[in-house]
Amino acid sequence: MKGFLLLAAAAAMSLSGLGCGDPVHRMLADPASRSKLFQAIGADSTLTRELSDRLLAEDGTRALLYERLLAMGEARQALLVDVARDRVLLDGVIQFAVQDTATRGHIMTLFKGMQMAGAK
Repeated sequence: MKGFLLLAAAAAMSLSGLGCGDPVHRMLADPASRSKLFQAIGADSTLTRELSDRLLAEDGTRALLYERLLAMGEARQALLVDVARDRVLLDGVIQFAVQDTATRGHIMTLFKGMQMAGAK
């Protein structure tokens, strides 16, 4: 009888433990819940901005975001268009690029090619 009571108590404790734990981890572990969460964040510009700021604030997650952005063709193209349209950003990119000798030579070759093409 004592063994049965111990077994019943252990079963009751394990059943009560199933509902416990970190709810965030449980939600993220379930693909359907995770998808709903991501949709809700994406649909709310305030939440999207807040999450973006948090991800960009840390070196590791910032590097991962840059990697993902540059790996996605449409996103990379949109970024390049934005940089090309903003003279301050474009000047900054060129200034950083010419600090490296090899890259400076490449940029000068591109500029000379554009000058030659424009002179025809």
